[in-house]
Amino acid sequence: MIFAPEENADALDRLIVHDAAENAPNVPGDILVLDDRSGALTAWACARIEGRSRVFVRSVLRSHAASARAIAARSGKSDDRVLIAGDNLAAPDLGTFLAEHSFSGSLALGRLPKSLAALEENARFLARHAHTMDREMTLVLGGATKHMTRSMNDALRAGFGEVRGLRGKGKFRSLYASVPGEGVAPPLARRSAWSSGELVAYGGVFSGAKADRGGEALARVATTWIATATERGIASPRVLDLGCGNGMLSLAVSEAAARTGAALSLTATDVDLDAVRSTHATLAPYSWQPGIDVRVTWDDAAAQEASESFDLVMLNPPFHDGTRVDATLVEPLLEAAHRVLEPGGELLLVHNSHLRYRALLERRFSATREVSRDRTFTVLSATKAISKRER
Repeated sequence: MIFAPEENADALDRLIVHDAAENAPNVPGDILVLDDRSGALTAWACARIEGRSRVFVRSVLRSHAASARAIAARSGKSDDRVLIAGDNLAAPDLGTFLAEHSFSGSLALGRLPKSLAALEENARFLARHAHTMDREMTLVLGGATKHMTRSMNDALRAGFGEVRGLRGKGKFRSLYASVPGEGVAPPLARRSAWSSGELVAYGGVFSGAKADRGGEALARVATTWIATATERGIASPRVLDLGCGNGMLSLAVSEAAARTGAALSLTATDVDLDAVRSTHATLAPYSWQPGIDVRVTWDDAAAQEASESFDLVMLNPPFHDGTRVDATLVEPLLEAAHRVLEPGGELLLVHNSHLRYRALLERRFSATREVSRDRTFTVLSATKAISKRER
């Protein structure tokens, strides 16, 4: 059964599909879909491919990848016809994803990423792969006109010789890129030194390769927790970095454990695939440290983690939806933290001091206290209740 994009598409999806069909009307071979939020672009690509051609999907957010996977299943395409980046974390970046599965198409479409670094990275990967396969490449990416800048054209020109804006419709428009450049340099990780080690960033990961100030406030508290864990009777702490970003919190506790020779079981998880890539690289120096077990996962609110399996959860939550402040974004993460903590386990959370998060913790946890506070950031500690049977 063929699914029309209108089944799941919003106005931007419909514009992207229109622009892709108009500017690449008879492009054979595989199709690449980038950052498909609803699955509508994947549905369109599944309906368009013929013969043994395939649909490649790379969505940064785990939830968006799940939507694309569901649409692919409904379309009747087999798993070898619709490939989802990130299912195998050994190949999480776009270039490796295309190369390992021999992408042989000339069309890529999707939504513009919010980050210029992510856009330039994609442009470089696509141009280099096109030259490797000796193919042309047409790229159509759409977004809200009010959020588009000339810098986006410059980011695309890092990989393509022809870049232009297409005619918009309503609040949206697409950017068109073609003619992959010759000798395009590969995307490079951004790196910066921090007190606990080197931070590494790929794509559009939050804060890039820099330590954000809220994270630093939380790291100070978390490293003290690690240093005093044995005093609480925890010889080998099980720690979850929930929303790991560039890995700065995981780096801080790994360095603290390595410095003292303490054992540590650390899981870093994020819904953002670029964050997973970044944390992998940031924590690489600790992958061989004796007594330190590190695992990095692409997950949505720790859904893959077992209940009551951690002693400590660290959380530096998002509070922006686009440009709008939305304190409710933390709610699923608090639910996840409460679920995965052992009874008596502790959540450490940092938030902007002008926001009111304490009541959200007090509704779920038995004891909540303020650990540190300044004009900008507050760190809270919340303890999960111990049942009467366990006391």
